[in-house]
Amino acid sequence: MRTLDEARAAAAAQWGGEGLPKWRTAFLTIAGEEPTAIVPVCHDPEHEEADGSVYDCCPEPAIEVESAELAEYLVALLNTDAPGDAA
Repeated sequence: MRTLDEARAAAAAQWGGEGLPKWRTAFLTIAGEEPTAIVPVCHDPEHEEADGSVYDCCPEPAIEVESAELAEYLVALLNTDAPGDAA
Protein backbone atom coordinates (compact mmCIF):
# COMPACT_ATOMS: atom_id res chain seq x y z
CA MET A 1 0.00 0.00 0.00
CA ARG A 2 1.26 3.47 -0.84
CA THR A 3 1.95 6.01 1.83
CA LEU A 4 -0.21 9.12 1.80
CA ASP A 5 2.68 11.16 0.34
CA GLU A 6 3.17 8.61 -2.45
CA ALA A 7 -0.55 8.53 -3.22
CA ARG A 8 -0.70 12.33 -3.23
CA ALA A 9 2.26 12.55 -5.64
CA ALA A 10 0.73 9.92 -7.94
CA ALA A 11 -2.61 11.75 -8.00
CA ALA A 12 -0.89 15.09 -8.72
CA ALA A 13 0.99 13.46 -11.60
CA GLN A 14 -2.37 12.54 -13.15
CA TRP A 15 -3.19 16.27 -13.22
CA GLY A 16 -0.05 17.16 -15.16
CA GLY A 17 2.21 17.45 -12.11
CA GLU A 18 0.74 20.84 -11.18
CA GLY A 19 -0.71 19.77 -7.86
CA LEU A 20 -4.12 18.50 -6.97
CA PRO A 21 -7.41 20.10 -8.02
CA LYS A 22 -9.86 21.73 -5.66
CA TRP A 23 -13.11 19.74 -5.38
CA ARG A 24 -16.79 20.67 -4.95
CA THR A 25 -20.08 18.89 -4.43
CA ALA A 26 -22.37 18.52 -7.44
CA PHE A 27 -25.60 17.06 -8.73
CA LEU A 28 -25.24 14.07 -11.07
CA THR A 29 -28.75 12.76 -10.46
CA ILE A 30 -32.05 14.44 -9.69
CA ALA A 31 -32.56 12.28 -6.62
CA GLY A 32 -32.67 14.92 -3.91
CA GLU A 33 -32.37 18.51 -2.81
CA GLU A 34 -28.67 18.31 -1.92
CA PRO A 35 -25.71 17.40 -4.15
CA THR A 36 -24.58 13.80 -3.74
CA ALA A 37 -21.53 13.76 -6.03
CA ILE A 38 -18.02 15.22 -6.09
CA VAL A 39 -16.22 16.83 -9.05
CA PRO A 40 -13.10 18.97 -9.48
CA VAL A 41 -13.79 22.71 -9.55
CA CYS A 42 -14.30 23.99 -13.10
CA HIS A 43 -11.90 26.68 -14.30
CA ASP A 44 -14.40 28.29 -16.68
CA PRO A 45 -14.73 31.89 -15.43
CA GLU A 46 -18.51 31.81 -15.98
CA HIS A 47 -19.00 28.66 -13.91
CA GLU A 48 -19.28 29.50 -10.21
CA GLU A 49 -17.79 27.04 -7.71
CA ALA A 50 -21.02 27.10 -5.69
CA ASP A 51 -23.04 25.99 -8.74
CA GLY A 52 -23.86 22.32 -8.20
CA SER A 53 -24.32 21.65 -11.91
CA VAL A 54 -21.85 19.70 -14.04
CA TYR A 55 -21.21 20.99 -17.57
CA ASP A 56 -19.11 19.82 -20.52
CA CYS A 57 -16.37 22.25 -19.46
CA CYS A 58 -16.01 20.62 -16.02
CA PRO A 59 -12.96 18.41 -15.51
CA GLU A 60 -13.33 14.70 -14.85
CA PRO A 61 -13.91 12.64 -12.81
CA ALA A 62 -17.44 13.19 -11.58
CA ILE A 63 -18.13 10.66 -8.82
CA GLU A 64 -21.59 9.87 -7.46
CA VAL A 65 -21.38 8.91 -3.78
CA GLU A 66 -25.16 8.76 -3.14
CA SER A 67 -24.99 10.75 0.11
CA ALA A 68 -24.87 14.51 0.59
CA GLU A 69 -23.07 14.10 3.91
CA LEU A 70 -20.44 11.79 2.41
CA ALA A 71 -19.98 14.15 -0.55
CA GLU A 72 -19.33 17.10 1.79
CA TYR A 73 -16.91 15.02 3.86
CA LEU A 74 -14.95 13.82 0.82
CA VAL A 75 -14.71 17.37 -0.56
CA ALA A 76 -13.35 18.59 2.78
CA LEU A 77 -10.78 15.77 2.84
CA LEU A 78 -9.72 16.21 -0.77
CA ASN A 79 -9.42 19.98 -0.45
CA THR A 80 -6.91 19.66 2.38
CA ASP A 81 -4.44 18.67 -0.37
CA ALA A 82 -5.57 21.34 -2.86
CA PRO A 83 -3.34 24.33 -3.51
CA GLY A 84 -4.18 27.59 -1.77
CA ASP A 85 -7.01 28.03 0.68
CA ALA A 86 -8.65 24.67 1.39
CA ALA A 87 -11.63 26.14 3.22
